[in-house]
Amino acid sequence: MDKVYRNTSIFMLLIIIGVQWGFYQSYTSQFPQFKNATPTIHVHGALLMSWMLLLLVQPLLIHTGRAHLHRKIGILGWVLGPAIIVSLFLIGQSGYWRGVGNISEHENQTFIALDFRGLVSFAIFWTLAMINRKNSHAHMRYMIATGLLAIGPGVGRGLIFYFGLDIYAALTITDVFDLAIVGVLLGIDIKRRKNIKPFLLVFTVLLVGAFLWQLKDSAAWQAYAKWYAGMFY
Repeated sequence: MDKVYRNTSIFMLLIIIGVQWGFYQSYTSQFPQFKNATPTIHVHGALLMSWMLLLLVQPLLIHTGRAHLHRKIGILGWVLGPAIIVSLFLIGQSGYWRGVGNISEHENQTFIALDFRGLVSFAIFWTLAMINRKNSHAHMRYMIATGLLAIGPGVGRGLIFYFGLDIYAALTITDVFDLAIVGVLLGIDIKRRKNIKPFLLVFTVLLVGAFLWQLKDSAAWQAYAKWYAGMFY
């Protein structure tokens, strides 16, 4: 188990590096002016980076035998989780209104698919992680899942800025990457005869989100997105 916790921290560090790489051109490099960033974006970014650092530190505390400190710091999860869920909604809302009048209604509604799946996926994984906080096997896997959600926005931006991909192709690639990672982790649990329910559920949620992104141009999604924007934005 010590190796598992150590490797989890290494994995989270790699995700953080990927996120910083992806956001450098559109955000970090603008320091300190941040011409294109709103206060909502700043708060959202700070919350998510705090969460990623929490995911990095917590397994290390277990690995180094500081379980008592792990539990104390874990209280932050009860604060950061709901705050991130709210910020995800606000980011989607502000993004939608920035698009009104600047891009077509159809395209604007496709991006709701991106914001909606991120919000719902994080809420599901965070809730399950908190519910299973006394079950280390399930808790760790759902927490890992919340970190995986950063790959799309982070690495996806890197693919756009450094490799010239459009957003649709970039996020399709990161969707496949996420599913491959969870598929491997699920396979390891199967091989080791561990409880496969956590990663199986994570894989299912990510798969539904990936399909949702592919269906963003469909009449059914466009109709739902129009209702969603009218109801909540």
